[in-house]
Amino acid sequence: MVYASDRVRWSARDLQKGYLHQSSDVETLRFRDTLINDYHGLAIEDVFNGREVRCSSGSCYAIESRNPISLGARERERATAAILCDISLIRGIGPATRQRLEERGYRTVPDLLGHPRYRREAGRLLDLVAGGDTRELVNWIERRHRQSDPLLLEASRFHAPEDFAFLDIETLGLSSRPIILIGLGRVERDSIVLRQYLLRSIEEETAALAAVLPDLEAERTALVTFNGRAFDLPYIRDRLTSKGIPATLDLPHFDLLRFSRRRWRGYLPSCRLGSLETAVLNITRTDDLPSAMVPEFYETYLRTGNPGPLIPIVEHNRQDIISLARLFALLRGDDRTAATEEASIPEMRQNRDEMRSQR
Repeated sequence: MVYASDRVRWSARDLQKGYLHQSSDVETLRFRDTLINDYHGLAIEDVFNGREVRCSSGSCYAIESRNPISLGARERERATAAILCDISLIRGIGPATRQRLEERGYRTVPDLLGHPRYRREAGRLLDLVAGGDTRELVNWIERRHRQSDPLLLEASRFHAPEDFAFLDIETLGLSSRPIILIGLGRVERDSIVLRQYLLRSIEEETAALAAVLPDLEAERTALVTFNGRAFDLPYIRDRLTSKGIPATLDLPHFDLLRFSRRRWRGYLPSCRLGSLETAVLNITRTDDLPSAMVPEFYETYLRTGNPGPLIPIVEHNRQDIISLARLFALLRGDDRTAATEEASIPEMRQNRDEMRSQR
């Protein structure tokens, strides 16, 4: 799908031969050396199906691929009903006050328009809902509830599938180091189209940032990440600042790590994306490059000019975005296939607890 030549497709199957299964640095570096040998004499353009992207800041290389996805359509009525049924979104209404108000007939936000104390703020919330301002609605909900509250996922239904930008980045470090690959997925009909902006040299970072920025700043765009509030988005902001590129990136943001922890913490030993892939998405990565080794593989490419070590970096990023989109669909209740896999998790938890009690 991503790879350009028969030789590359043959070598991509080497990813399934077990080089990384032992998860040791020695085996990983041996895998790196195998890639160098297999792709000796080839250029990036020989390996990846892509094109050069040019802008005023320079150029980078964009790799495009397409994968099926099932994401629910925009449902304004459902989102509106979910929000307006929660009167605790109004400041000053906690659990006890909510119960008293409901006993007096104030069960929805529109009902509060008749309340002398809460009518003004209820009117403000109704205006936001009527206008479909998701960014302000997300901010409002997060002020009153946790950032993992399911109501936020309901608010996402104000958006059409095409509005969502699924983002994941690969970097040379945890802070203040260049971004070497920016992966962005957008939904087109029943597919997610991935565009991965790859740096052929460190000097192309500015061009890659400039290339992805229009997608992130497009009207109605909503961002979906996994731990992106803590890592991806602040990292991109920092790199944009360092390059002198003005950007606000003030858009609705759905960080699936938070929702995943709320839903599966206690049922799974870990809520890392790889664990969720196995447990709830039925995805098994045969051989995946550890994130900690991405700098080593990329720096090997820079040192040798050999594109082989880039292959597992690009594939790791591609799979992250595909899994991100599928996880979002599952959390919203759009992906029933993955939900079938999830159904076994509580039973697994019960069996584990029974085993512990017998020790």
